[in-house]
Amino acid sequence: MVVVGITGFEGSGKTALTANIGACLALGGIRTLLLDADLYFPNLSFQFGVSPKYTVHSYLENPRIDLEWLIYSYRKIKDLYLLLGDPNAPISHKLQFRLLPGLLEYFKEAYGVVLIDFPSGLPIDAHPLIPELDYQILIVDPTTVPLRNLHDWVDAAIRKFLHLGIPDFWVIINKPLIPKEKLRVLERFIDEELEVPLLGTVPYDPLILEGTYTGNPMCAWEKRGPVMRLSRMFEEAFL
Repeated sequence: MVVVGITGFEGSGKTALTANIGACLALGGIRTLLLDADLYFPNLSFQFGVSPKYTVHSYLENPRIDLEWLIYSYRKIKDLYLLLGDPNAPISHKLQFRLLPGLLEYFKEAYGVVLIDFPSGLPIDAHPLIPELDYQILIVDPTTVPLRNLHDWVDAAIRKFLHLGIPDFWVIINKPLIPKEKLRVLERFIDEELEVPLLGTVPYDPLILEGTYTGNPMCAWEKRGPVMRLSRMFEEAFL
């Protein structure tokens, strides 16, 4: 059993990659659980086009609830299970993130891998989950950063997330709409100068965005795309 936290700034594609990597792993026969820990803006349910009756928020409101009610078995992909948040839940500073490790502890042993979709930005509120992670993956989208500041921005971002204290820290570059040569330099900068392992780069692909709109993970119908290749690298590195 491996627990992986997926982190990143807003708009980086963190949730979409969590959904797609998880779906690919499940298609490969790995019993996979996705946990939506973004309690303020939980979007993982949109990635699959589902609206479960019981959610993580249900548990936070009533920790005595039967926890088995919270698990949603995704019918389109065998071995894929979801612990989803409620997108309509009001935003409250009283959300008890401290209860999430207990929820994770209850379920994790039944799965080969657990992927946790963290809140956007530094997961300060979700920090109780950090000690539960085996690996952390930071999703970086360099497109919105001026090229002249790109390396400094990436350096600062990685250092901030490293301060969370996860020793096994990796990076994925996602949907980079920058010149190819600049991208190659950025990949070398992360891997060689910052000495942070780069799991891979996912090129911009409108089909991934389309899958988000339709509630269908890309690898459910695109068997040889970049996300499927990334999931194989994920499996080799962590499983």
